[in-house]
Amino acid sequence: MGANVLMLLKKNKALAISMGIFLGLTGTSFAQSTSDTDKVSSENKVSVTDNENINANVNSFSDVPQGHWAYEALDYLAQHGVIEGYKDGTFQGNRTMTRYEMASIVANAMKSDKGDIGDKAVLNQLKEEFSEDLKQMQSQIDKNTSDISKLKEDAERFKISGFGRVSWDNDNIKGYNDQNDNNRFYLDLKGKLKVNDDWNFNFESETNQRYARYVTSAGEVKYHEGHDDSDGVIQRIWAEGNIDKLHVDVGRRWRGLGFQNVLLGNETDGIVLDYPLDNNGLKALAFYQKPTDAGYDFAMYGLGVQGPVSDNLQINLAYAQLDIDKNESPGYDPYNGNTPLVNTFGSHGLVLSAMWNPMKNITLIGDYVLTNAEKEHVAEWASDGTQHIFDIDENTSKSIRLNYRWTNLNDPGSFQLYTRWFDYGRHGNIMGDEEWGLLKPGSKGWVFGFKYVPAKNIEWETMYEIADMYSGIYGEKDQQYKRDFIRTQVDFHF
Repeated sequence: MGANVLMLLKKNKALAISMGIFLGLTGTSFAQSTSDTDKVSSENKVSVTDNENINANVNSFSDVPQGHWAYEALDYLAQHGVIEGYKDGTFQGNRTMTRYEMASIVANAMKSDKGDIGDKAVLNQLKEEFSEDLKQMQSQIDKNTSDISKLKEDAERFKISGFGRVSWDNDNIKGYNDQNDNNRFYLDLKGKLKVNDDWNFNFESETNQRYARYVTSAGEVKYHEGHDDSDGVIQRIWAEGNIDKLHVDVGRRWRGLGFQNVLLGNETDGIVLDYPLDNNGLKALAFYQKPTDAGYDFAMYGLGVQGPVSDNLQINLAYAQLDIDKNESPGYDPYNGNTPLVNTFGSHGLVLSAMWNPMKNITLIGDYVLTNAEKEHVAEWASDGTQHIFDIDENTSKSIRLNYRWTNLNDPGSFQLYTRWFDYGRHGNIMGDEEWGLLKPGSKGWVFGFKYVPAKNIEWETMYEIADMYSGIYGEKDQQYKRDFIRTQVDFHF
């Protein structure tokens, strides 16, 4: 057609529309719409934004070559958002047009109209012709919008998340269940069910297949020792919600006290309440919890405060009181004839924990724990027939961790470097998080490690521990040795 025709088209939008409809859509008839053709149209159409600077043109339509005699008209209409292409890159000018599609073209033309009087008269006639179609189309759009909103709301009522882990350890620990040269496969599956705008109901299922091969402290190699009977079932169920400003967490779940969970890091039954103290996230805590480990039968209750106190400092403080005396047994040993367990943590515990960011990418985390555990007098017979008599008087635990950067699961290539110094007293916690045997009571030393995100939602972590540690073997519990431990693991988050 040439530049003159294109100028004419720009002056008279109605002419372009007519050419686009009558000529560009060669062989098209104004058929009554059917559910099938409407479905095809709604599923495959790709909208073009009405923007004078957009580079949209019919070059993107593989079935409209530049030499086509309706090229300029279609190009003008595409640039102004009046016509649309298909996801396969075609214009499909020979396909039957429905009345709804014709109405859509008219509606788009009205939106992009700049008020030309000649155009207006033609467009108004077209609008009148297709007014009922436009009304029906708008009604269908409103219904679809409502249906989509309801589907989105229904989908958000139930969410599944968690991670799978593949790990390998090499450890020379003495006298504990988790021994050396181990590989483990683990799945943590969490579900959240939205009850209403204020409450959620949650569950968690763990599958821990433990070790396919491990070497005991005596040097015996074992294979496929199996896994816990509870693997794959829902072990934890709890509810979370708000009563005005009061947040409620009730049921069975994993809970901790302190940023590094040194005082407590364990599954518990109970309730935790928190209430905001300011508008920056600082809140007061009140809790009542019972650890669920086999044989234990005691509860703890207490108060705490946690949250930011300045732009670069957060605190996590808690005091826990037990419902047993410091000389009273906390339960019975189900693996040793239900003999009474020795109280190794007393009747109360205190944790002072802080997280400080002194500069960009640097985070310092510290925990100090104190219990009122009594001095334990121990008398044991060693394998050589000698008797070992000693006292254990270690009722504090300390841990300081230095992080450089943080990982981001949505940012492949992000990483973290960290080091941790720790000194865990044998009576220096109630039920602290041992992190799969990494941090044991009665050990003092260093951990060095890194985390790296090689791909989205995948995190690789490797750590090395060197520590002075007391043996856990009966008859040797007063003897120290140098513990060397290495772990590497990959977590797959979903």
